[in-house]
Amino acid sequence: MSADPARSWSAGPLFSGETPSDGSGLLRIIATSDLHAQILSYDYFSNRQLPGTGLAQIACLIAAARESAPASLLLDNGDFLQGGALAEIGASKRGRRSHPAITAFNTLGYDAVALGNHEFDYGLEVLNRAIAGANFPVLSANVLHRREGSPVDDRHFATPAVLLNREIALPDGTRRAITIGIFGLTPPETLQWNARWIRGQLDIRQMEETARAWVPELRARGADVVICLAHTGIAQAALGEPGETQAAEIASIPGLDAVIAGHSHLIFPDRRNHADPRVDGVSGHIAGTPVVQPGHEGSHLGLIDLWLRPVNGNPNRRWQVTRSQSRLIAGLEAVAGMPARAIREASAPLRLALAQDHSAALFRMRQRLATLTEPLSTWFANVADSQAMRLIGAAVIDHTRSRLAGGALSTLPVVALVSSFRSGGRGGPMNYVDIPPGNISLRHVFSLYPFPNTLTAILTTGAELSARLDLSSALFNRIVPGIRDQLLTDPGIPAFSFASAIGASYQIDLSLPAAQPGVTRLFGTDRIRDLRIGGHPIAATDPLILVVNNYVTDDPRRAAGQLVLDEGRLCTDVITDHIREAGRIGFDDSPGWRFVPMPGTSVLYDSGSGAAGRLGSAAALRPEAVGLMPSGFSRFRLHL
Repeated sequence: MSADPARSWSAGPLFSGETPSDGSGLLRIIATSDLHAQILSYDYFSNRQLPGTGLAQIACLIAAARESAPASLLLDNGDFLQGGALAEIGASKRGRRSHPAITAFNTLGYDAVALGNHEFDYGLEVLNRAIAGANFPVLSANVLHRREGSPVDDRHFATPAVLLNREIALPDGTRRAITIGIFGLTPPETLQWNARWIRGQLDIRQMEETARAWVPELRARGADVVICLAHTGIAQAALGEPGETQAAEIASIPGLDAVIAGHSHLIFPDRRNHADPRVDGVSGHIAGTPVVQPGHEGSHLGLIDLWLRPVNGNPNRRWQVTRSQSRLIAGLEAVAGMPARAIREASAPLRLALAQDHSAALFRMRQRLATLTEPLSTWFANVADSQAMRLIGAAVIDHTRSRLAGGALSTLPVVALVSSFRSGGRGGPMNYVDIPPGNISLRHVFSLYPFPNTLTAILTTGAELSARLDLSSALFNRIVPGIRDQLLTDPGIPAFSFASAIGASYQIDLSLPAAQPGVTRLFGTDRIRDLRIGGHPIAATDPLILVVNNYVTDDPRRAAGQLVLDEGRLCTDVITDHIREAGRIGFDDSPGWRFVPMPGTSVLYDSGSGAAGRLGSAAALRPEAVGLMPSGFSRFRLHL
């Protein structure tokens, strides 16, 4: 892509390339990650513009970063094929048009992208069709058709690595050729998360093992600089599983010059103190290697600047990195300060290339399904029984009952485990659902359930249900009775990890410590109290049908119970059919869940600004507005 769109204004010091006095030249690495098909800065599910997010918004930043550093690389670190309505359009296509995310990358002239875990969400047919339209290498060095002893010799699913050539401009006016080696790494947990699509077809090596083989291999093939696109996060206290936070281990590998991290939707450099002494959140280096993690959905643009000096007389090492800098440019802030013309001009090629896809997404998402008599929202879905979650639960329960009718399991109670996927958290203060009374459309279904999971059900017991609910309640801190204004949720736990059981009633005792992963407390000693179905107490050994999704049942770590239903039916299709057949969606007042009362105790909970208009959805907690937080969230006081 030409840098012309940015030339009508000055890029300024934010992007300027320095000229060191040591004879070094600049190579700039420009990075995005976890875009999740957020390309045109539009939320098709909420039917609104999303300023400060999306590839179209930061296209002007990309152009400016390139303009000030002619020797540059534009890279993406994965999770680009799944996420919004454009992804749904891309997955459902059978014509000749490329997937919208691939079209966007082609239009902006990406040099290479890595495969994340969500690229496999729609199956290998969709993924292969998308990759076929790419004008750039799509990389993964550890996703395999078959192991062949060495990670380098494996039979790879995608291109494992690539060598790219650039010319570095030196202060003396000369230009020298440089070869950059780039390889990609995909989370091995994808084998569990997408088992139904890839079981028996693909294998995935561990990230660190693969990286240790490919760094020297790329050096041997002539790479002067080696970059890793590692779709993994940086370990943080109480956050994630070790297998999903391998960035520090990878950055510590000798011979690696830069790492692009991702997956966890966080940012780095983050100007935080980290428990791991290798991680410098201020300078953006891990074990001395520059690392950048550019948030999600175009929230940030990542830059790593490498200053390199030619090494004469050494055929094995033509360049030496003399200095490096890792930094983030926040899209919301930086774009707001740029001329409107530069923003429009830089995004125009994307808007033109995706005009047909944009129209198709709008048309599909605006299909009317039924009438809604009461508002549905997720402002307080993680702290109070939610009508929005009840709608999802009712849909999947009814479908499951219809499929099990007349069989040996038809007399068992059916409960659905449902999560609010848009409840703030890492998604930010606009990451909520609010559906007013009136028409309910297809976009509302995807707003409530944005993932292409399929419905599954397991035969389980009361004890196993209680254990799942107990572990899910780890989102909540331990609350001391009688103390005011304690923080309710642990910011290190993803908000979407909390799930409620629709079709059951129970209480959560916050006076007990949160459950720990891998530790199952005895039935009746965990946080879950008075677990009932249909008003009847559930004993530890009582059998029941639990409706979940393939994300749960495909992962052996989460699949306690016997699989009894697995048709491959998308949850969104089940919910859509339920709403359309109902014609009218009203209020469900059957018993649900709540916190064990704690008189004289209050907690603080952060939600979006729109929560102030839906306080009734958490009426039992008597919510009081406290004020706007620097993060953009609105804080509320809840009374237990």
